[in-house]
Amino acid sequence: MAAKLSKKELKGPDAFQSSIEVITDYISENKNRFYAIVTAVILASIIAFGIYMYWSYYQSSAREMYAKAQNDMAKNVLTPDDARANVKVYQELINKYPHSLSARMSHYHLGNLYYNLGEIDNAITEYKKFVSSSRSDNAGIKFLALTSLGYCYEAKKDLKVALEYFEKAQKSDNVGFESIGFRNIARLYEQLNDKKNALENYKSALQKTTDPSMTIFIKRKISSLS
Repeated sequence: MAAKLSKKELKGPDAFQSSIEVITDYISENKNRFYAIVTAVILASIIAFGIYMYWSYYQSSAREMYAKAQNDMAKNVLTPDDARANVKVYQELINKYPHSLSARMSHYHLGNLYYNLGEIDNAITEYKKFVSSSRSDNAGIKFLALTSLGYCYEAKKDLKVALEYFEKAQKSDNVGFESIGFRNIARLYEQLNDKKNALENYKSALQKTTDPSMTIFIKRKISSLS
């Protein structure tokens, strides 16, 4: 059985009803402003939805082109002619969808293609573009790009810069690549005749190595430097 309302409650205005009346009065007194606000909200919603749909289409189209390029790379033997053909595909993707995630990854693949073609300066340019544009790196791709920059500068005989990139790579997300990173750093110190740091990094590499043949190689290096 419902409780009886007191006289005070019967006479007092309902809170919801009062709020409605306030809003209604405001709209009546400010029709132009109200309609302007409603119009602005609707337009903003339409624009936001349009941007979302465009961005989804943009990224999807870039992914399709990227997948094709990856598929072509997998099928090709990667002769110089094949590599050049793939370079054009990645360059086209970057030009057409420069702000896509696929374009960012394309810089990394271009770096690899140029490196294999012996075009070291072009490889350096593409690797640097990837590194500067990369954010999160759960897959360790940034480690690989920084390491590749180290290889590039090592090929150019700029050992100090190569060492800087190997050390940067080792400071990035390098889970699973730790041994490779330490070996690269150790090798560069060895070439720079810094036996102490070379030995220290070979020892660190040995602790992270699971490959039996690489374990033997590193132990020999440690023995020769000790």
